[in-house]
Amino acid sequence: MFTGIIEAVSAVTKIEKRGSECRLSIKNPFGNDIKTGDSIAVDGVCLTVESFTESIISFFVSKSTLEKTIAAKYDTGSTVNLERAMPANGRFDGHIVQGHVDSCGKIAEVKKIGDGTEIKITFDRKFADFTVPRGSVTVNGVSLTIAELDGNTFKISLIPETMKRTSFAGTLKTGAEVNLEFDILGKYVAKIMKRGGNDDFESLIEKL
Repeated sequence: MFTGIIEAVSAVTKIEKRGSECRLSIKNPFGNDIKTGDSIAVDGVCLTVESFTESIISFFVSKSTLEKTIAAKYDTGSTVNLERAMPANGRFDGHIVQGHVDSCGKIAEVKKIGDGTEIKITFDRKFADFTVPRGSVTVNGVSLTIAELDGNTFKISLIPETMKRTSFAGTLKTGAEVNLEFDILGKYVAKIMKRGGNDDFESLIEKL
């Protein structure tokens, strides 16, 4: 499990295609503070450390992951957000992030507002039930809050600290695709509501 609080920004060093799969290598910002088998979220995608040196980490990327995420669009030098799995005694600063990307969204607008940055992202309408104003969403692995919601478009306000600590400063461009993971709590609630039909709130609480 992850929290959406980015630990480091790294860069892709090599992409080895293996048919419909690939082996992805990135610069290692963690040194020897990782081991093979560890889970690391790369732009919000939970990948398993296949091998590493003090300078490079390598991952196997499956066909399914390449089809559902922006990983297939990486080039050598592409910047990526990294977060290691949260330790049991860690601080929970973001929200529950599984590292299971639901879909790719597209940046519809980037606007500078004072010292901050405002972005609009469009997404597949079938995920609309998992979004609410002031709710959580993960964009390229970053835990963010939906400021405004309009159908299949949501707006996010980014503070300067977020821009500084993530890859966003160089990757937020109109038309660019981003990995989206919608809030797992919203998914469970939406499923219960659909299963229960027109149940009232008390019945919903009993089911939870």
